[in-house]
Amino acid sequence: MAALHEQLAAAAREAIRLADGVDPGQLDDPTPCPAYDVRALIAHLMQEIVLHSWDLAVATGQQPEFPDEVAETVLRWLEGGGEDLTSGEWYAAPVPTGADSPLARAVALSGRDARGGQ
Repeated sequence: MAALHEQLAAAAREAIRLADGVDPGQLDDPTPCPAYDVRALIAHLMQEIVLHSWDLAVATGQQPEFPDEVAETVLRWLEGGGEDLTSGEWYAAPVPTGADSPLARAVALSGRDARGGQ
């Protein structure tokens, strides 16, 4: 059996393949998850990949290197109410940050201390 990190890499490759197969005309289509249309589901997946990968980087002493464009998309999604940040189900209360980087601002908005990895 492949190691867990190898399984994660395989899952990420498949997620990329599936996202690449989305036609722009399908972005407003519903998904089996009633809370998300295709556009929102893709944004949610990217957000979770970025935030949890940041968590993994901090926990293992690595430096996350997401392109600013990716971090800015996650930040816009969080700022725009794409996820209910107040429910307490997914995120802790936002953490103040003086950082300018979009990644640091996104992780702080999701309740993580951006100083831990930025």
